[in-house]
Amino acid sequence: MDEQQLVIDFIERIVRDARLPGRAAREQLREELRSHFAAVGPSPEALREAMHRFGNPEVLTSAFRYVYRWDYAVLYLLKIAASVIVSMAVALVIQVLVNLRLEVQAEVWRLAPGFSKAAIISVGVVLGLASAWEGVRRPFDSRRATVALLSYAAVWVSVAVLGGGAIGVFGPATLLVSLGCLCSRLGLRPRKLVLTFAAFAGAIYGIHQTVNISVPPAQALLTSGVLLAVWASTVVILSQFDHAFGHLFSVSEKGSI
Repeated sequence: MDEQQLVIDFIERIVRDARLPGRAAREQLREELRSHFAAVGPSPEALREAMHRFGNPEVLTSAFRYVYRWDYAVLYLLKIAASVIVSMAVALVIQVLVNLRLEVQAEVWRLAPGFSKAAIISVGVVLGLASAWEGVRRPFDSRRATVALLSYAAVWVSVAVLGGGAIGVFGPATLLVSLGCLCSRLGLRPRKLVLTFAAFAGAIYGIHQTVNISVPPAQALLTSGVLLAVWASTVVILSQFDHAFGHLFSVSEKGSI
């Protein structure tokens, strides 16, 4: 590989690892690096010497990441917030469609009596899954995992402080998320979905039995199917937002010096 290509790869590595948000910022950095190498001349010796003066590119990229750390953090938080809001909206739409009833005599549409509790559990599943998604993502970061766990707990503590009856679904929602993570590992392969469906159904039936509420197995299976739809849609939404966020910092536009 000649020195020209080595320099191009060197520049692209710095631009990629600097994690600058937006194509314009990356292109500006790329042009500045190109101009630096162009100023030393095209000779292989001069280019090698220029790369040597730069030193370890990780030091330079770490400096860029430090400078832009707040931009990155704000965009990351916005990504999480947007993905959670969209996931909750989809979950509520699913519950509305399942719980919508037509009263023939009155000729009006109404929501089933259990809609409120089902909607709250679905929202709890979304919040729990989003927290697990961030907490276990690779590469694993103990600080990020801790923040995700504390954020999830803070939501439910806030609900309890505000006096909402929704705190009662914290346990069931957390159990369902834990089972879902164990069964599917946040994936959507058919066998894992079947296993998650069975785990949800068993948990729903068992939870009702512990509080002496009789629930028909068919009802447990139906509720499990609805929650599985919420789970699967949330996984897809979180994945798509992650992809969009990664694309924001991706480097696909290469050039020459």
